[in-house]
Amino acid sequence: MASLEIKPAIGGTGSSIKPTVSTMILYPLNHRFSVVSHSMFSFLLFRNSPQQYIKTHYNYSFSQKMGLGYSLYGKKGKSRHTLLALGGIKHVAFKETMDNPELEKVTVSTRNTVPDYGLMYEFSLGKKRCTFDTRLYLPLSPIRYYPLGTLTNLAYLEMGIGIKLYKIKKE
Repeated sequence: MASLEIKPAIGGTGSSIKPTVSTMILYPLNHRFSVVSHSMFSFLLFRNSPQQYIKTHYNYSFSQKMGLGYSLYGKKGKSRHTLLALGGIKHVAFKETMDNPELEKVTVSTRNTVPDYGLMYEFSLGKKRCTFDTRLYLPLSPIRYYPLGTLTNLAYLEMGIGIKLYKIKKE
Protein backbone atom coordinates (compact mmCIF):
# COMPACT_ATOMS: atom_id res chain seq x y z
CA MET A 1 0.00 0.00 0.00
CA ALA A 2 1.57 3.32 -1.10
CA SER A 3 0.81 6.48 0.84
CA LEU A 4 1.07 10.16 0.06
CA GLU A 5 1.94 12.38 3.04
CA ILE A 6 0.87 16.01 3.40
CA LYS A 7 2.86 17.89 6.03
CA PRO A 8 1.82 21.45 6.96
CA ALA A 9 4.11 23.29 9.39
CA ILE A 10 4.92 26.63 10.98
CA GLY A 11 8.36 27.87 11.93
CA GLY A 12 10.87 30.69 11.93
CA THR A 13 14.00 31.97 10.24
CA GLY A 14 17.24 33.70 11.13
CA SER A 15 17.76 36.21 13.92
CA SER A 16 14.83 38.53 13.17
CA ILE A 17 11.32 37.42 14.00
CA LYS A 18 10.25 36.14 10.60
CA PRO A 19 7.68 33.33 10.86
CA THR A 20 7.18 30.76 8.11
CA VAL A 21 4.19 28.78 6.90
CA SER A 22 5.00 25.74 4.79
CA THR A 23 3.62 22.59 3.25
CA MET A 24 5.58 19.54 2.21
CA ILE A 25 4.16 16.72 0.10
CA LEU A 26 6.09 13.44 0.32
CA TYR A 27 5.59 10.44 -1.95
CA PRO A 28 7.63 7.33 -1.10
CA LEU A 29 9.20 5.54 -4.06
CA ASN A 30 10.12 2.60 -1.82
CA HIS A 31 10.85 2.06 1.88
CA ARG A 32 13.92 4.34 1.85
CA PHE A 33 13.65 6.83 -1.04
CA SER A 34 10.98 9.47 -1.59
CA VAL A 35 10.12 12.41 -3.84
CA VAL A 36 9.10 15.67 -2.17
CA SER A 37 7.67 19.08 -2.94
CA HIS A 38 8.18 21.91 -0.40
CA SER A 39 6.40 25.28 -0.51
CA MET A 40 7.13 28.02 2.02
CA PHE A 41 5.99 31.58 2.70
CA SER A 42 7.82 33.78 5.23
CA PHE A 43 7.14 37.36 6.27
CA LEU A 44 8.52 39.91 8.70
CA LEU A 45 6.33 40.08 11.79
CA PHE A 46 8.00 43.08 13.44
CA ARG A 47 10.18 45.74 11.91
CA ASN A 48 13.79 44.65 11.71
CA SER A 49 15.40 47.91 12.76
CA PRO A 50 15.34 49.59 16.18
CA GLN A 51 15.77 52.97 14.44
CA GLN A 52 12.71 55.18 14.86
CA TYR A 53 13.11 56.79 11.44
CA ILE A 54 13.11 53.56 9.41
CA LYS A 55 9.73 52.13 8.44
CA THR A 56 9.44 48.63 6.96
CA HIS A 57 6.51 48.47 4.53
CA TYR A 58 6.90 44.78 3.70
CA ASN A 59 9.50 42.02 3.82
CA TYR A 60 8.47 38.58 2.58
CA SER A 61 9.64 35.59 0.57
CA PHE A 62 8.02 32.64 -1.17
CA SER A 63 9.84 29.50 -2.26
CA GLN A 64 8.96 26.34 -4.16
CA LYS A 65 11.38 23.40 -4.14
CA MET A 66 11.36 19.79 -5.35
CA GLY A 67 13.76 17.05 -4.40
CA LEU A 68 14.69 13.54 -3.32
CA GLY A 69 15.01 12.11 0.16
CA TYR A 70 16.56 9.12 1.91
CA SER A 71 15.03 7.81 5.15
CA LEU A 72 16.30 5.78 8.08
CA TYR A 73 13.77 4.27 10.50
CA GLY A 74 13.98 3.81 14.27
CA LYS A 75 12.94 0.77 16.25
CA LYS A 76 9.46 -0.50 15.45
CA GLY A 77 9.15 2.15 12.72
CA LYS A 78 7.86 4.84 15.09
CA SER A 79 10.50 7.40 14.14
CA ARG A 80 11.98 8.40 10.81
CA HIS A 81 15.06 10.48 9.98
CA THR A 82 15.05 11.83 6.42
CA LEU A 83 17.75 13.76 4.59
CA LEU A 84 16.46 15.66 1.56
CA ALA A 85 18.27 17.38 -1.31
CA LEU A 86 16.01 20.18 -2.60
CA GLY A 87 16.17 22.67 -5.45
CA GLY A 88 13.85 25.32 -6.83
CA ILE A 89 13.23 29.06 -6.84
CA LYS A 90 12.65 31.74 -4.22
CA HIS A 91 10.98 35.11 -4.68
CA VAL A 92 12.05 37.75 -2.14
CA ALA A 93 10.78 41.31 -1.73
CA PHE A 94 11.10 44.13 0.74
CA LYS A 95 10.53 47.87 0.99
CA GLU A 96 11.82 50.25 3.65
CA THR A 97 11.69 54.03 4.01
CA MET A 98 14.03 56.24 6.01
CA ASP A 99 12.14 59.39 6.99
CA ASN A 100 14.39 61.52 9.20
CA PRO A 101 13.25 65.17 9.47
CA GLU A 102 16.88 66.32 9.18
CA LEU A 103 17.56 64.31 5.99
CA GLU A 104 15.96 63.69 2.64
CA LYS A 105 13.36 60.88 2.60
CA VAL A 106 14.82 57.71 1.06
CA THR A 107 12.87 54.59 0.02
CA VAL A 108 14.55 51.30 -0.85
CA SER A 109 12.56 48.57 -2.58
CA THR A 110 13.56 45.33 -4.25
CA ARG A 111 11.95 42.23 -5.69
CA ASN A 112 14.01 39.36 -7.01
CA THR A 113 13.63 35.71 -7.95
CA VAL A 114 16.71 33.63 -7.18
CA PRO A 115 17.66 29.94 -7.21
CA ASP A 116 17.03 28.16 -3.94
CA TYR A 117 18.71 24.85 -3.21
CA GLY A 118 19.90 23.18 -0.07
CA LEU A 119 19.64 20.30 2.37
CA MET A 120 16.73 19.56 4.68
CA TYR A 121 16.69 17.24 7.67
CA GLU A 122 13.30 15.97 8.83
CA PHE A 123 12.43 14.02 11.96
CA SER A 124 9.01 12.32 12.06
CA LEU A 125 7.56 10.66 15.13
CA GLY A 126 4.51 8.43 14.86
CA LYS A 127 3.56 5.25 13.06
CA LYS A 128 -0.07 5.48 12.15
CA ARG A 129 -1.92 8.03 10.04
CA CYS A 130 -0.60 11.17 11.81
CA THR A 131 2.97 12.09 12.71
CA PHE A 132 4.70 14.96 14.50
CA ASP A 133 7.36 16.46 12.23
CA THR A 134 10.27 18.84 12.67
CA ARG A 135 12.36 20.13 9.77
CA LEU A 136 15.62 22.05 9.50
CA TYR A 137 16.52 23.55 6.11
CA LEU A 138 20.04 24.74 5.36
CA PRO A 139 20.15 26.71 2.08
CA LEU A 140 23.26 26.32 -0.07
CA SER A 141 22.13 29.05 -2.50
CA PRO A 142 24.54 31.92 -3.16
CA ILE A 143 23.80 34.60 -0.54
CA ARG A 144 25.22 37.39 -2.72
CA TYR A 145 22.03 37.44 -4.83
CA TYR A 146 19.73 37.95 -1.86
CA PRO A 147 18.60 41.46 -0.89
CA LEU A 148 20.03 42.84 2.33
CA GLY A 149 16.71 42.40 4.15
CA THR A 150 16.89 38.62 3.83
CA LEU A 151 20.49 37.98 4.91
CA THR A 152 19.29 36.73 8.29
CA ASN A 153 17.44 33.82 6.63
CA LEU A 154 20.32 31.39 6.81
CA ALA A 155 18.35 28.47 8.31
CA TYR A 156 14.70 27.55 8.68
CA LEU A 157 13.25 25.55 11.56
CA GLU A 158 9.71 24.21 11.15
CA MET A 159 7.34 22.08 13.24
CA GLY A 160 4.08 20.53 12.16
CA ILE A 161 2.10 17.40 11.55
CA GLY A 162 2.10 14.80 8.83
CA ILE A 163 -1.08 13.24 7.51
CA LYS A 164 -0.91 10.05 5.43
CA LEU A 165 -3.42 9.60 2.64
CA TYR A 166 -3.57 5.93 1.69
CA LYS A 167 -3.92 4.64 -1.85
CA ILE A 168 -4.94 1.01 -2.16
CA LYS A 169 -3.29 -0.94 -4.96
CA LYS A 170 -5.66 -2.97 -7.14
CA GLU A 171 -4.80 -6.63 -7.58
